[in-house]
Amino acid sequence: MQKPACSLLLLMVLSMLAHDLRADSYRCGRRIVRDGDSVEQLLALCGEPRSKNSTSSTIKVDGVYKQARVQRWHYKKGSRSLEHIVLIYRGKIAAIEVGSR
Repeated sequence: MQKPACSLLLLMVLSMLAHDLRADSYRCGRRIVRDGDSVEQLLALCGEPRSKNSTSSTIKVDGVYKQARVQRWHYKKGSRSLEHIVLIYRGKIAAIEVGSR
């Protein structure tokens, strides 16, 4: 195999591994909340969100993506920080999305 082809193949494999190992997380001060943490942990570490709403969203449940009704909790630390949207499903963090400034 030629060197550029090997490099490209290695890059593709590493990017797939990084995506599979990535866990959604959000830093609240010195603490981090992650997928699977309870609503109680989220509230204890991050406090009340700026806003909440309910919607239908595609989330991963037991290793399978499905459409489900979730609560979306919106957190934003300040005017210069990015908004983080924490998706809550059955009392636990199902996913964390990064929104806009």
